[in-house]
Amino acid sequence: MLHAIKHGLRNLFNVNGRDARQTFWYYALFLLLLRWIAGTLAAVPLMRSTMTTAFDATRNSADPDATATAVQANITAALPHLMVLGIVIGLISMAMLLASLVRRLHDANLSGWFVLLPGVPYLLALAAAPSQVAHTMEVMQRGAHQPGVMLHETNWSVAALGWLAFALLVALAVRPSTPGANRYGPQPLDGQV
Repeated sequence: MLHAIKHGLRNLFNVNGRDARQTFWYYALFLLLLRWIAGTLAAVPLMRSTMTTAFDATRNSADPDATATAVQANITAALPHLMVLGIVIGLISMAMLLASLVRRLHDANLSGWFVLLPGVPYLLALAAAPSQVAHTMEVMQRGAHQPGVMLHETNWSVAALGWLAFALLVALAVRPSTPGANRYGPQPLDGQV
């Protein structure tokens, strides 16, 4: 696994050659874990602030609605910052995966331009994120405390774009390798890069 990660990092901008399935998926798993860690670390200050707000509001008032309003105000204030950070993390992880996916496509004897199939929906989802966050903030500011209201009013098309990008990425990356050499180079061996 470490060889695949080192190979992916050494070849961040190299779209020539081929990557075996195992090499690609180990590297993709590494990037997914990095993204999860970065997102978690980014959310820790919000969680801390929200919990502090909730405890302070509960301590100062017995009214559950006042506590909920204070917590929602805290989250609403942090959403734009989290959105920007999420977009940055998304763009960085996409850039780090791009060359490896192109090499993986080459291994299946496909043009690297097929990277646009998952790339375009993913970029559209990232581009739509600010309006989605603005909509979420609007719903929260209206004080929708009823269960399910927030989910019902969420723009599912943005989430669908993200899942479509993921499904296309998986569909392209699981394709079998071309046996032997192809127009992109010799066949890589799984686990050896």
